[in-house]
Amino acid sequence: MDFSAIKSFKIRPLADKALNIIKTNRLAVKLISFLFVGIISVLITVSAVGITVGFDVDYSGKIIATVRDASVFASAKNIAAGRIGGHVDESEIPEPKFLLTLTVADRFSGPEKLASAIIKNTDNITEGFALVVNGEILLCTDEDNLWQLLEERRSAFFVEGAENAAEFTDDIEVESGYYLSKDIKEDYEIREIIDGLDVKTVSVSISDTDIPFTTKTVKSSKYEVDYHKVSQEGKNGLSQTTVVTETLNGVKTCEDTVTTQIISEPVEQVEVIGTASHKISASQHAKVVSAGFILPLNSGEFKISSYYGDGRNHKGMDLSADKGTAIFAVADGVVETAGYHKDFGYNVVINHGNGLKTRYAHASALCVSAGDKVSQGDMIAAVGSTGYSLGNHLHFEVIVNGNRVNPAPYIGL
Repeated sequence: MDFSAIKSFKIRPLADKALNIIKTNRLAVKLISFLFVGIISVLITVSAVGITVGFDVDYSGKIIATVRDASVFASAKNIAAGRIGGHVDESEIPEPKFLLTLTVADRFSGPEKLASAIIKNTDNITEGFALVVNGEILLCTDEDNLWQLLEERRSAFFVEGAENAAEFTDDIEVESGYYLSKDIKEDYEIREIIDGLDVKTVSVSISDTDIPFTTKTVKSSKYEVDYHKVSQEGKNGLSQTTVVTETLNGVKTCEDTVTTQIISEPVEQVEVIGTASHKISASQHAKVVSAGFILPLNSGEFKISSYYGDGRNHKGMDLSADKGTAIFAVADGVVETAGYHKDFGYNVVINHGNGLKTRYAHASALCVSAGDKVSQGDMIAAVGSTGYSLGNHLHFEVIVNGNRVNPAPYIGL
């Protein structure tokens, strides 16, 4: 209200009119006197108790404060807008009505108190929480679960079994305050925004890896050729590797092997195999033919399972026997070959000189090595079924000047 009008108000014209009335009407004089005395009494009473003129603030149909003048509301409106997060249009805070009233001066509301009343009584303003990223409000919510949702996002890329540390790449804050109802986000909008925040994760993984043990074979002439025993059990060793991995939103950006240390060394396995053979005299075999050969297997320990030729271009003679049955050199000579062949399996070739050689194939074990000198009756191998074979047997060949011939006449079969 403009009180300057009151200050400039002229009372003389009123006084002149009052005198005219007095001169013409005695009753009016008495009435005016009574009213004047009453007004003077009221003014004295008002002045005595400190009553003054003010304005009730009618805000959307509700009296929310009493102010000295309308300028107080304008200041309070600015303060309220500053307390509300985000951008606030003037239309968000409606203008009130001001109702003239008499009041005590100490009951006037100041701008701060009136601002609180405005916020409390504005329907489109609510208490809530804001997600502030790099100083900018990205979302508002009336739920108090923002920190929980942020923590879920921050830990979303942890590596199971590793020590993990993660942080947002942006400056993240959660602020509580007042916000416009139109700015409050739905749950799905909140999750979409939070899931769009970048997270850097560092994971330290420690993994154990077995170190395979090796096997050492020890040949011993104390035991026969079919002897096999593990004298020391092998045991794998253990190594431990520490790897640091960095990811951005789960996508690997860097990986570094920090350390690899041996926790335990492997234990070598030791296996002992027998190499002992015994010399069998010619008299112990079925016969000695003109070539001077003896049988490659003891009499009575084998059966002939296939002859030379045998309708399938078979270039040797097959003598069926139990696995491990001793195989003997049929004559003196030098071991030319002792090893594995894809078809013959473990086999031995002995050069007897003068273009004459013999082969002993499909053995389960060998007792000689290339270059060894052997005598007739020395055990050179044991019957088996290695290589291209359908059962335990000795495939025996006689080779003359490079050509494989029928071995039967040479061993008297």
